[in-house]
Amino acid sequence: MKPCKRIEIVIEAPLAQRLAVRLRQLGAPGFTLIPDVRGAGDRGERRADELSGDSSNCLILIACDDQATVDRILEAVRPLLSSSGGVCLVSDALWLRH
Repeated sequence: MKPCKRIEIVIEAPLAQRLAVRLRQLGAPGFTLIPDVRGAGDRGERRADELSGDSSNCLILIACDDQATVDRILEAVRPLLSSSGGVCLVSDALWLRH
């Protein structure tokens, strides 16, 4: 297993595609996008059950073993979170590479 950083980003569904494009530009080694996550935070409740998807969030999960790439990702995510809300968590993890 290889040490890496686990980046978890919860962001509004309408912004997910834009963030996915940006992650590719920044050299993210890949990501998993989980649609329709729900919960509550400082900007209210997100139910993830409305037809329009406007009040739905997505979870983007990234495993990255390059600190420079992690830093670029975090700097790109910060403005999105500042303007629209959401959360970004970074933790140490072990990557089981195949």
